[in-house]
Amino acid sequence: MKKINTILAALSALLMLTVTSANSVEFKAGVSANGMAAYANAKETLKGSGVKTGRTTNEEAVLAASFASVFAEISSEDMMGLGLGVSYAPDVVDLAKETRHIANANIVSGNGNDADGGVQIVDAKINDLITLYLTLPVGGNGAYVKAGYIQATMVTEENLATGSKYADIDMTGTQIGGGYEGSLGDMAFWRAEGNYQMWEDISAGGSESDGDDTTKNNISAELGSVTGSLSIGMKF
Repeated sequence: MKKINTILAALSALLMLTVTSANSVEFKAGVSANGMAAYANAKETLKGSGVKTGRTTNEEAVLAASFASVFAEISSEDMMGLGLGVSYAPDVVDLAKETRHIANANIVSGNGNDADGGVQIVDAKINDLITLYLTLPVGGNGAYVKAGYIQATMVTEENLATGSKYADIDMTGTQIGGGYEGSLGDMAFWRAEGNYQMWEDISAGGSESDGDDTTKNNISAELGSVTGSLSIGMKF
């Protein structure tokens, strides 16, 4: 629902801008090829207390990904070329799937195998990246600055040894950047752009509590990313 509201708000703002003056408004639409480098510092605390004390792990990761997106925007000469746009990427990154054995050091069976452990599969995807942004020309030579609001969904696909699952996580943040736009004839254009994304910290609790208390698995993470984009489009 949050994503639908964001899209509706963006479309409403675009429509409001078009009524300022038909002669001063320019509409643009296009596609982008994007490259992303991201950093994450994640912490996971497994459920348990007392004899089965919850175990906490910390991991840092850097990943690179590429994805495609589409965008549409409107700008107005009456507002110094200020533009309002929205972009959408359905599939952003498929995080590396990891399979590991979780052992409970406090409970060990007679044959040396962990009686309370199991195979844990950690897997997630980031989908549905929506950006609502403003652009402003700088210097009149095709350069511009850009700022916007971003949101995406982290789809969790874990199979945890503890029997718990994480719900999908809504990710939100802001971005700043800039780029350069050049013409390809009368109606087409190309664009090169770079942005820095500042994601809000994310946190999610597991679906099940431990048998002898109410603790649950918990995961939290700090995220940051940079993107570079090459775009082509049409202007009307």
